[in-house]
Amino acid sequence: TAMMTTWMDVRYGVRMLAKSPGFTAIAILTLALGIGANTAIFSLTDQILLRYLPVPHPEQLVNLRSPGPTHGHTWSDGVEGSSFSYPMYKDLRTQTMQVFSGLLATYPAGLDVSGQGEAERIQGDLVSGNYFEVLGVRPALGRVFSMADETAPGANPVVVLSHGYWMQRFGGDGNVLNKSLDVNGTSLTIVGVAQDGFDGVQIGYRPEMFIPITMKAQTTYGYGGGGLQDRTDHWVQILGRLKPGIAAARAQAAIQPQYHAILASADLPAMKISSQEDQQRFLAKQILLDPGAQGRPILQQDAKGPLITLSGMVGLVLLIACANIASLFAARGEGRQREIAVRLALGAGRWRLVRQLLTEGLLLSLIGGGCGLLVATWMLEFLVRSLKSGAQVLGLESNLDYRVLVFALCVTILSALLFALAPALRATHADLQSALKEQGTSVTGSAESVRLRKWLIVSQVGLTAVLLVFSGLFVQSLLRLNHADLGMNTDHVLQFSVAPELNRYTPQQSVELVDRIREGVGALPGVRSVGVAVIPIFQDDDSGGDITPEGYMVRPNEDTHCMRNWISPGYFSAMGIPLMSGREFTAADRDSSPKVTVINEKLAQKYFHGRNPIGLHIVLGSNAAKDPSVEIVGVVQNSKHEDVRDTISPYLYFPYGQKDSLGQVTFYVRTGQDPTALATDARKLVESYDESLPVFDLKTLAEQVNESMYEDRLVTFLSMTLGLLAALLAAIGLYGVMAYVVARRTHEIGIRMALGAQKREVLLLVLRQGAKLAALGIAGGIVIALGLARFLSSLLYGVSPSDPLTFAAVPLLLTLVALAACYLPAWRAMRVDPITALRYE
Repeated sequence: TAMMTTWMDVRYGVRMLAKSPGFTAIAILTLALGIGANTAIFSLTDQILLRYLPVPHPEQLVNLRSPGPTHGHTWSDGVEGSSFSYPMYKDLRTQTMQVFSGLLATYPAGLDVSGQGEAERIQGDLVSGNYFEVLGVRPALGRVFSMADETAPGANPVVVLSHGYWMQRFGGDGNVLNKSLDVNGTSLTIVGVAQDGFDGVQIGYRPEMFIPITMKAQTTYGYGGGGLQDRTDHWVQILGRLKPGIAAARAQAAIQPQYHAILASADLPAMKISSQEDQQRFLAKQILLDPGAQGRPILQQDAKGPLITLSGMVGLVLLIACANIASLFAARGEGRQREIAVRLALGAGRWRLVRQLLTEGLLLSLIGGGCGLLVATWMLEFLVRSLKSGAQVLGLESNLDYRVLVFALCVTILSALLFALAPALRATHADLQSALKEQGTSVTGSAESVRLRKWLIVSQVGLTAVLLVFSGLFVQSLLRLNHADLGMNTDHVLQFSVAPELNRYTPQQSVELVDRIREGVGALPGVRSVGVAVIPIFQDDDSGGDITPEGYMVRPNEDTHCMRNWISPGYFSAMGIPLMSGREFTAADRDSSPKVTVINEKLAQKYFHGRNPIGLHIVLGSNAAKDPSVEIVGVVQNSKHEDVRDTISPYLYFPYGQKDSLGQVTFYVRTGQDPTALATDARKLVESYDESLPVFDLKTLAEQVNESMYEDRLVTFLSMTLGLLAALLAAIGLYGVMAYVVARRTHEIGIRMALGAQKREVLLLVLRQGAKLAALGIAGGIVIALGLARFLSSLLYGVSPSDPLTFAAVPLLLTLVALAACYLPAWRAMRVDPITALRYE
């Protein structure tokens, strides 16, 4: 029966693999590395790019977006046009019910929490009352919000905990309901715990509590502009659930009239839309419905390129591994020619033998795949832990779920077919007469088998060249990032942040507290200077707005958007940013004094070219008659702010004493010693002023810069590892082929040496043959790499995808690897004893 035959094949395959422990161990190790790397990267890709939110019918969810001019204050999570005002959200919620079963609103917020334990800094979400209902999320304890929890501003002081936070802080205590927590200075009552497994609507961001959106003023004190009543304050992200049977395209077309009617009803003068052209552009905006099955696509848009690139690279490694094992299988088939010929002569069918050989390959692949799961678990644990600490990506799991196990099984079976099928067909295509005459002690093989192994090694070298080119480009990109001119000195600087206004400090009290902390830190031993900034640098955070420079004629539709920050006296000295002209801010630059600004060189060159900007003015806005004006008192050198890849843009600095509210501030402390030695003293100093004020993001500025390059460092490390692994596999494969070729040509080599050939000539003969195979693979790989490298351009910094140094270094490196792999077989060839070789069978 088929079952009996299969069982016989399995038992025979196990015996044959046990007879060749060296071959079996090498093949299993190679497969484990290839399958394990693919499984780990797929698990990460699945969690970030493929997996849906754990809610009912996630395919019905859509993200609302409206690209175009907004006019007013805009907070964005990084997706263009995804921020709406709260009044706009309410209008859409009530006027688009013909296509939506519900529209929810959400806004992330940093929270200082005390009560029921020590104070801590966590992340939370402000959400609409229908948030849980639209998503279909049920409570694990108590209740979740309803529309009754979204009434008047400040009227709903309740909170729902995430299941993870409930377990972490309260140990799963069922008596937590109706207890109070002090959240950003406001007492909130715990009314429920969300169901296990639900961590919000953004992969990688894990809110630990949910608060009614109507509590915005109380829980984001000092943040967010006008808040709940202001149509010019854009801060709400909206997700909708389509009614069953309604496609997103149909729904998008259906709601355009209502959206345009809402836009037309806006108070255009209040939004500072004065020109007819601006008005037309604003009223012509469209509302778009993007897929929302995976929630807010913040992490996806950042990680898509690197993950696809890494998936392609680990796929190439697996192909190289399969080519390597196929070469070993082909050699093994040559050694079993007599056995196969005898079985064919006794009446065994060719396909029966092919199935037997495929069974051996599948057994080998299954064992390698099983070991690969261990490799994948280790690699995934490293990646998840690294992403959590380096990129602050939360909620990823290091365990392999059923989807990943199914993927691993499919890759395992595919690998068996890739490395076993061609050698099996080749081995069973035997010349019975010549094979049965063979005495079994000689090493022979058909020309077709030799050609198969040579083409396998050519493909290995070619794929390795592609991987090494990618790796080289990433290495060069990272080196350029590491040596990028930041415009400042990041050495010996400690940073830490506090958010006093979240603890109910008034703007004036916040300024006074920050002044006291700055003076206290400045008095610590070893401190040279202290600076404070409202917008932290190298944390992908920014603020900006339009300007009207004095004496500059703004052209129609010209982009006058400039980035801005609010800083303390001594900030430029602490950051090592040179002052080019004018002065820095002083303690006299307060809210009651004339409004002043310091600009960077980029802004000065763009708007004051050929003029001295000191003493001139800038209007903050696009209407010089109505918007406030500030005097330029200094010009500083250009520097980067958001991240190391940041392009230099026009920049404005203002005194933090002239800001209406500080919210969160970050201190930068320059020392003459190891900055980490000051960490404990700085934390104790803040606690001496207010023990309920959490200190967070305490690290060196150099560490912050490195974290901003985390993605580049991780991709470079993985690509280098994969490239070196591929080079090692290619070297092993080339060594195996050349050793096999030398063994087959032992008789010929003996004749050559008997006729007077020198050992050097024999050495060069073998090296030339190996170099020829390597050259074919390198040439093909370089051509393929040239075609594919252009897709990496968005991941590179300061490096062309056709960088000549990389494309010159890779062939040289692979040539050296190939010669090294061929040298040992060549050395053995030139030591052949002619007499022994002439008797060689």
